[in-house]
Amino acid sequence: MSTRGRRRAGEGRETYIPEWVGGRPAGRRPAKARPRPATNRPARRAGTVRAARRAPRTPGIKERRALFGLTLGLLLYGLVMAYSASTAKAYFTYGSSYYVIERQAFFAVLGVIAMLVLSRVDYVWWQRAALPLSVIALVALAAVLIPGVGSEINGARRWIIVRGFSFSPSELAKLAAITLVAGLVVRKPWELTSGKGFARLVGIGIGPAAALIMLEPDLGTTIILTFAVIAVLIAGGAQIRHLAALAGAGVLAVAAMIAVEPYRVARITAFIDPWQDPQGSGFQTTQSLISIASGRIFGVGLGNSIQKFGFLPEQTTDMITGIIGEELGLIGLLVLIGLYVALTWTILRIALNCREMYGKLLAVGIGSAVAGQAAINIGAALGLLPLTGVPLPLVSCGGTSLVVVLAGIGIIANIATNRRSYIVASPERSSSPRRGGGDRRSPDPGARRR
Repeated sequence: MSTRGRRRAGEGRETYIPEWVGGRPAGRRPAKARPRPATNRPARRAGTVRAARRAPRTPGIKERRALFGLTLGLLLYGLVMAYSASTAKAYFTYGSSYYVIERQAFFAVLGVIAMLVLSRVDYVWWQRAALPLSVIALVALAAVLIPGVGSEINGARRWIIVRGFSFSPSELAKLAAITLVAGLVVRKPWELTSGKGFARLVGIGIGPAAALIMLEPDLGTTIILTFAVIAVLIAGGAQIRHLAALAGAGVLAVAAMIAVEPYRVARITAFIDPWQDPQGSGFQTTQSLISIASGRIFGVGLGNSIQKFGFLPEQTTDMITGIIGEELGLIGLLVLIGLYVALTWTILRIALNCREMYGKLLAVGIGSAVAGQAAINIGAALGLLPLTGVPLPLVSCGGTSLVVVLAGIGIIANIATNRRSYIVASPERSSSPRRGGGDRRSPDPGARRR
């Protein structure tokens, strides 16, 4: 029998228990496990991996990634179609098929840089910069109307051209109006409940910019600016009766502006029956419908458009939707509309998840401007809305529009993951029990005496 065994302290003596005896003595702790051989892996506490897997991700990160993915998808979609739609015009006008797409690619890179930079800038900065930005936009809108400063193209003064590069102040004015009205609503939210306060917000946010834009003239941009500001007011809690009164006044104002300009009356007539004058006022609408009808379901093929050879006016800007329908067919149009719907839904999710009022209003305003402009452009190309002459955001050729839209997407991306969007003071948080004690503001009057 082996003398080796376990030692147990007794009453003044030691007792040896042989190894072959099964079990363990009463009161005896189990023997410690032998240490494992040393490895190069760092020691981990029990449950650390599972806790890390269960740890919540940064709020808004999914929406931010979806926002960037959809934006880049629309941007690439637009670059391909801009090149396809502009090759004929660029070759016959500038002698190079790549002239238009090279400029568009330059502004696309500039816009993506602006988007990435602004996605890292705290969006609250725009609340402080709203007034200076609005003043700059109004000065630029006034400068466009000065002969020799603003350039007149197709009877409208909307651009300032410097060394071959054009700048459209009306695109900047939309972003400035959104930031300004959102800041005013956050500063004095009670004004939305009174008629005078509501009229004051509308007058400040829409009045000066809309008046200058209509002098260019540009009814389409005025409608989009008004739509974006109204969306901000609705999200801020505007009263239904005030909105109804504003809608009635807006309809009367639009009707008056249409009546005083013969070309606008002609556009309404062409919208009702474009085939009544297919070579005159209805030419652009009928040619767009011919382009889309020629594409059928799958299109005639990328680059094989016939309408871009001088038949469809403004095929790279206002009527690029017609070229898309011709070359990519119904499938291409459905993909385009699906991308815009997904982008709008993502922006609305970011706005709904944001608990800070200024960020919520800013996201609603920018998203409404992009979605409204896309709806007006596509609706006009399909003959569902009158022609207004607005570009398709992220797709149509146009440097200022592209850069401003991408900058707005960058602001929304910052709202999606900004800490202040999710950390706000609330009654539930302030009244919750604190670590190491109960609620200090307990409603029980005898809580402190106990």
